[in-house]
Amino acid sequence: MKILLFITSVPFAKDYNTIRNLTKYLCESGHEVTIFLSGNGVYYLLRPDAEELKNFGARVMFCSHAAHQRGVKEFPEWAESSSTYSLSQMMKDFDKTICFN
Repeated sequence: MKILLFITSVPFAKDYNTIRNLTKYLCESGHEVTIFLSGNGVYYLLRPDAEELKNFGARVMFCSHAAHQRGVKEFPEWAESSSTYSLSQMMKDFDKTICFN
């Protein structure tokens, strides 16, 4: 199953552990997981341990416009720069979407 985790909440909220554990479980269960960071979710790019989401097997993408608006200037190698427009074009490819706001 192709699953999208759409994240707009800050990575320092209680959602982080939920997202971490859910990503690990879904990837270990053989699901294809994509994480899209937008809004305040782009602050995940600044959290050093957020790379583990990619290491679990998830594809991590972020809205470059949202990052620019929030002053995030350096992007880690483990995350792909994208846009919400690109996300809108990919939405049809996912079986399930889970939003964290």
